Amino acid sequence: MRLTIILLFTSLLAHSQEVSHLSIYFDSDSDEIVPKEYVKLDSLVKLHKKDSITLVLKGYTDKYAGNEYNLKLAHRRIAATKELLKTFTIDTLQAVGELQDASWRARRVDISVIVKEKNIPDSSNFIVNEPKNEGNKRRMLSSRNLDITSYSELEINETTVLFGVFFQGGTDKMLGSSSVITLRKVVRFLEGYPTRKILITGHICCSPDREPQLDGYNNRTGSMTLSEDRGKIVYDYLIKNGISADRLKYRGKAYTEPLDWEETKNRRVEMTILE
Repeated sequence: MRLTIILLFTSLLAHSQEVSHLSIYFDSDSDEIVPKEYVKLDSLVKLHKKDSITLVLKGYTDKYAGNEYNLKLAHRRIAATKELLKTFTIDTLQAVGELQDASWRARRVDISVIVKEKNIPDSSNFIVNEPKNEGNKRRMLSSRNLDITSYSELEINETTVLFGVFFQGGTDKMLGSSSVITLRKVVRFLEGYPTRKILITGHICCSPDREPQLDGYNNRTGSMTLSEDRGKIVYDYLIKNGISADRLKYRGKAYTEPLDWEETKNRRVEMTILE
């Protein structure tokens, strides 16, 4: 099991980095890392490119037992977490102590995983060449002025990126009006061409441990299925907007099909014409 760091891309940053957040939860009044949470840490420990990763650890407790005791408990939780992550560069250790929360959510250590990244060019509008990897032919349409006519030009087994579909970093939560605008165009296309069947494919940007078949960690669900989850969110949107499930398929391809771009442009959802 691995943790792949995912974040939405930004534009025109000279030196950028990716940040993913992971929380380790503890039993009440305990600094022992339970097996379920150890699995999360193990996904970090097994990363190979540790020289490009920096960690920030912050410890918390629930509101019981008093400030002084809870601050010490937060320190112990950080120490237990740090011991398992000692092969990393740890930039900051901060024991915050108690939160005004009595639930299990307060009993945690938050880990910010910061991955250095290459320069990120402007991605507001671009057309790219054929990808390096073999497979279905991809037609990369301009990111602007996509409409029903543009999608209708796609032939069987051709694929295009759904430009404008963005997600919250490290989750399958869609962001912004551009995502809805793009998917409404897909709905109108499928309504106008009722015999068309499509495949929705989610991709992630990168694989810090260079094992591209391993999917990203979805912070919302706690599962290592980020690219598949993002494909399913688009699939679910189309069904909710009247497109029959018989005409749709979805999948996640992790980092197995990077395009001939900067890594950040590999974060994408694609549509392939099946029939």
